[in-house]
Amino acid sequence: MDGRRTILRTLVVLLVLATVVCTSWDQESPFGFRMYSANGVQHIAAGTTPLALVLFIVGMLCFCALMRKEVRVNESQVAPLWRRYIALLIDWWFCIFTLATLSATVPLILEARRTGTFLWSFDREYWVSSDWAGVALFFFAFAGIAAYFVLPLANRRQTLGCWVLRIATVNLDGSVVRVPLRIAFQRAYSEFTELFSPFSLWRILTGKAPQEGTKHDRYGGFIVVRY
Repeated sequence: MDGRRTILRTLVVLLVLATVVCTSWDQESPFGFRMYSANGVQHIAAGTTPLALVLFIVGMLCFCALMRKEVRVNESQVAPLWRRYIALLIDWWFCIFTLATLSATVPLILEARRTGTFLWSFDREYWVSSDWAGVALFFFAFAGIAAYFVLPLANRRQTLGCWVLRIATVNLDGSVVRVPLRIAFQRAYSEFTELFSPFSLWRILTGKAPQEGTKHDRYGGFIVVRY
Protein backbone atom coordinates (compact mmCIF):
# COMPACT_ATOMS: atom_id res chain seq x y z
CA MET A 1 0.00 0.00 0.00
CA ASP A 2 2.83 2.43 0.88
CA GLY A 3 4.52 1.71 -2.45
CA ARG A 4 1.31 2.42 -4.32
CA ARG A 5 0.83 5.72 -2.50
CA THR A 6 4.43 6.69 -3.26
CA ILE A 7 3.79 6.07 -6.96
CA LEU A 8 0.60 8.14 -6.83
CA ARG A 9 2.42 11.00 -5.09
CA THR A 10 5.16 10.88 -7.71
CA LEU A 11 2.58 11.05 -10.49
CA VAL A 12 0.94 14.08 -8.85
CA VAL A 13 4.33 15.81 -8.60
CA LEU A 14 4.87 15.11 -12.31
CA LEU A 15 1.41 16.54 -12.98
CA VAL A 16 2.32 19.75 -11.15
CA LEU A 17 5.61 20.01 -13.07
CA ALA A 18 3.68 19.46 -16.32
CA THR A 19 1.44 22.43 -15.52
CA VAL A 20 4.52 24.62 -15.03
CA VAL A 21 5.93 23.55 -18.42
CA CYS A 22 2.52 23.96 -20.03
CA THR A 23 2.12 27.59 -18.92
CA SER A 24 5.67 28.62 -19.82
CA TRP A 25 5.90 26.80 -23.17
CA ASP A 26 4.35 29.50 -25.37
CA GLN A 27 5.01 33.02 -24.12
CA GLU A 28 3.40 34.63 -27.18
CA SER A 29 -0.16 33.50 -26.45
CA PRO A 30 -2.04 34.67 -23.33
CA PHE A 31 -2.77 32.21 -20.57
CA GLY A 32 -5.83 32.84 -18.44
CA PHE A 33 -8.02 35.92 -18.74
CA ARG A 34 -6.36 39.31 -18.89
CA MET A 35 -7.31 42.97 -19.24
CA TYR A 36 -4.39 45.24 -20.01
CA SER A 37 -3.44 48.48 -21.78
CA ALA A 38 -0.85 48.75 -24.56
CA ASN A 39 -0.06 52.01 -26.36
CA GLY A 40 -3.13 53.60 -24.87
CA VAL A 41 -5.40 50.81 -26.12
CA GLN A 42 -7.41 48.59 -23.77
CA HIS A 43 -6.96 44.90 -24.60
CA ILE A 44 -9.07 41.90 -23.62
CA ALA A 45 -7.23 38.59 -23.89
CA ALA A 46 -7.86 35.00 -22.94
CA GLY A 47 -6.11 31.78 -23.79
CA THR A 48 -5.36 28.22 -22.81
CA THR A 49 -4.29 25.01 -24.55
CA PRO A 50 -5.75 21.51 -24.97
CA LEU A 51 -2.99 20.15 -22.72
CA ALA A 52 -3.75 22.70 -20.01
CA LEU A 53 -7.42 21.76 -20.14
CA VAL A 54 -6.57 18.06 -19.78
CA LEU A 55 -4.24 18.79 -16.84
CA PHE A 56 -6.96 20.94 -15.28
CA ILE A 57 -9.45 18.06 -15.46
CA VAL A 58 -6.94 15.56 -14.07
CA GLY A 59 -6.01 17.94 -11.26
CA MET A 60 -9.65 18.47 -10.33
CA LEU A 61 -10.22 14.72 -10.28
CA CYS A 62 -7.25 14.32 -7.92
CA PHE A 63 -8.60 17.03 -5.63
CA CYS A 64 -12.10 15.51 -5.64
CA ALA A 65 -10.57 12.14 -4.73
CA LEU A 66 -8.80 13.74 -1.75
CA MET A 67 -12.08 15.34 -0.64
CA ARG A 68 -13.64 11.88 -0.44
CA LYS A 69 -10.97 10.40 1.85
CA GLU A 70 -10.50 11.26 5.52
CA VAL A 71 -6.95 11.79 6.73
CA ARG A 72 -5.69 9.19 9.19
CA VAL A 73 -2.48 9.74 11.13
CA ASN A 74 -0.78 7.11 13.25
CA GLU A 75 2.84 7.88 14.10
CA SER A 76 3.86 11.48 13.45
CA GLN A 77 6.31 14.21 14.32
CA VAL A 78 6.31 17.99 14.03
CA ALA A 79 6.58 18.98 10.37
CA PRO A 80 9.75 20.88 9.45
CA LEU A 81 9.35 24.32 7.93
CA TRP A 82 10.80 23.38 4.54
CA ARG A 83 8.17 20.68 4.15
CA ARG A 84 5.35 23.10 4.89
CA TYR A 85 6.76 25.70 2.48
CA ILE A 86 6.92 23.20 -0.38
CA ALA A 87 3.37 22.02 0.36
CA LEU A 88 2.15 25.62 0.31
CA LEU A 89 4.02 26.29 -2.94
CA ILE A 90 2.35 23.28 -4.60
CA ASP A 91 -1.05 24.38 -3.31
CA TRP A 92 -0.67 27.97 -4.48
CA TRP A 93 0.48 26.90 -7.92
CA PHE A 94 -2.37 24.40 -8.20
CA CYS A 95 -4.87 27.15 -7.31
CA ILE A 96 -3.35 29.61 -9.78
CA PHE A 97 -3.19 27.12 -12.65
CA THR A 98 -6.70 25.77 -12.02
CA LEU A 99 -8.35 29.17 -11.74
CA ALA A 100 -6.39 30.59 -14.69
CA THR A 101 -7.50 27.69 -16.89
CA LEU A 102 -11.11 28.04 -15.76
CA SER A 103 -11.13 31.82 -16.17
CA ALA A 104 -9.82 31.40 -19.74
CA THR A 105 -12.10 28.55 -20.81
CA VAL A 106 -15.36 30.37 -20.06
CA PRO A 107 -14.46 33.53 -22.06
CA LEU A 108 -13.19 31.35 -24.93
CA ILE A 109 -16.54 29.55 -25.09
CA LEU A 110 -18.44 32.87 -24.98
CA GLU A 111 -16.18 34.29 -27.67
CA ALA A 112 -16.81 31.23 -29.85
CA ARG A 113 -20.56 31.73 -29.47
CA ARG A 114 -20.18 35.39 -30.45
CA THR A 115 -17.95 34.83 -33.49
CA GLY A 116 -19.05 31.36 -34.54
CA THR A 117 -15.46 30.03 -34.44
CA PHE A 118 -13.66 28.47 -31.49
CA LEU A 119 -10.03 29.49 -30.97
CA TRP A 120 -7.72 28.58 -28.11
CA SER A 121 -6.79 32.23 -27.58
CA PHE A 122 -7.88 35.71 -28.56
CA ASP A 123 -6.64 39.25 -28.01
CA ARG A 124 -8.85 42.13 -29.10
CA GLU A 125 -8.91 45.88 -28.58
CA TYR A 126 -12.54 46.39 -27.62
CA TRP A 127 -15.04 45.34 -24.99
CA VAL A 128 -18.14 43.23 -25.52
CA SER A 129 -20.90 42.43 -23.03
CA SER A 130 -19.67 38.87 -22.43
CA ASP A 131 -16.35 40.18 -21.03
CA TRP A 132 -18.07 40.77 -17.73
CA ALA A 133 -18.02 36.99 -17.25
CA GLY A 134 -14.23 37.17 -17.05
CA VAL A 135 -14.42 39.94 -14.46
CA ALA A 136 -16.91 37.92 -12.40
CA LEU A 137 -14.62 34.87 -12.56
CA PHE A 138 -11.78 37.02 -11.20
CA PHE A 139 -13.75 37.64 -8.01
CA PHE A 140 -14.90 34.03 -7.96
CA ALA A 141 -11.21 33.06 -7.86
CA PHE A 142 -10.79 34.57 -4.39
CA ALA A 143 -13.67 32.51 -3.04
CA GLY A 144 -12.25 29.42 -4.75
CA ILE A 145 -8.81 29.87 -3.18
CA ALA A 146 -10.30 30.37 0.29
CA ALA A 147 -12.48 27.26 -0.10
CA TYR A 148 -9.49 25.19 -1.27
CA PHE A 149 -7.57 25.86 1.95
CA VAL A 150 -10.47 26.04 4.42
CA LEU A 151 -12.75 23.13 3.47
CA PRO A 152 -10.11 20.38 3.97
CA LEU A 153 -9.44 21.62 7.52
CA ALA A 154 -13.14 21.63 8.28
CA ASN A 155 -13.64 18.05 7.05
CA ARG A 156 -10.48 16.08 7.99
CA ARG A 157 -9.22 16.28 4.42
CA GLN A 158 -5.98 17.49 2.81
CA THR A 159 -4.98 19.88 0.10
CA LEU A 160 -2.93 18.49 -2.78
CA GLY A 161 0.33 19.88 -1.39
CA CYS A 162 -0.26 18.51 2.10
CA TRP A 163 -1.06 15.08 0.68
CA VAL A 164 2.11 15.01 -1.45
CA LEU A 165 4.29 16.09 1.48
CA ARG A 166 2.40 13.90 4.01
CA ILE A 167 1.40 16.83 6.22
CA ALA A 168 -1.64 17.06 8.48
CA THR A 169 -2.96 19.43 11.13
CA VAL A 170 -3.76 17.58 14.36
CA ASN A 171 -5.03 18.34 17.85
CA LEU A 172 -2.80 17.97 20.89
CA ASP A 173 -4.02 14.38 21.30
CA GLY A 174 -2.83 13.50 17.77
CA SER A 175 -6.27 13.31 16.15
CA VAL A 176 -6.75 15.02 12.79
CA VAL A 177 -8.44 18.40 13.04
CA ARG A 178 -12.11 18.78 12.16
CA VAL A 179 -13.36 22.24 13.06
CA PRO A 180 -16.16 24.68 12.13
CA LEU A 181 -15.60 26.79 9.02
CA ARG A 182 -14.87 29.91 11.08
CA ILE A 183 -12.08 28.16 13.01
CA ALA A 184 -10.79 26.53 9.81
CA PHE A 185 -10.55 29.96 8.17
CA GLN A 186 -8.66 31.35 11.18
CA ARG A 187 -6.31 28.34 11.16
CA ALA A 188 -5.59 28.73 7.43
CA TYR A 189 -4.92 32.44 7.92
CA SER A 190 -2.58 31.65 10.83
CA GLU A 191 -0.66 29.21 8.64
CA PHE A 192 -0.05 31.89 6.00
CA THR A 193 0.98 34.56 8.49
CA GLU A 194 3.26 32.12 10.28
CA LEU A 195 5.10 30.85 7.22
CA PHE A 196 5.69 34.33 5.84
CA SER A 197 6.77 35.93 9.12
CA PRO A 198 10.42 37.08 9.34
CA PHE A 199 10.87 34.66 12.26
CA SER A 200 9.94 31.62 10.19
CA LEU A 201 11.95 32.73 7.16
CA TRP A 202 15.01 33.20 9.36
CA ARG A 203 14.60 29.72 10.85
CA ILE A 204 14.43 28.03 7.47
CA LEU A 205 17.43 29.99 6.16
CA THR A 206 19.51 29.06 9.19
CA GLY A 207 18.34 25.44 9.13
CA LYS A 208 16.98 25.45 12.66
CA ALA A 209 14.31 22.77 13.12
CA PRO A 210 11.09 23.86 14.84
CA GLN A 211 10.43 22.55 18.33
CA GLU A 212 7.04 21.26 19.39
CA GLY A 213 5.19 23.70 21.59
CA THR A 214 6.66 26.89 20.14
CA LYS A 215 4.49 29.59 18.62
CA HIS A 216 6.02 28.49 15.35
CA ASP A 217 4.17 25.14 15.45
CA ARG A 218 1.11 25.49 17.62
CA TYR A 219 -1.97 27.73 17.34
CA GLY A 220 -4.84 27.27 19.73
CA GLY A 221 -4.09 23.58 20.34
CA PHE A 222 -3.23 22.63 16.74
CA ILE A 223 0.07 21.14 15.56
CA VAL A 224 1.24 20.66 11.97
CA VAL A 225 2.82 17.21 11.69
CA ARG A 226 4.34 14.93 9.09
CA TYR A 227 3.37 11.27 9.14
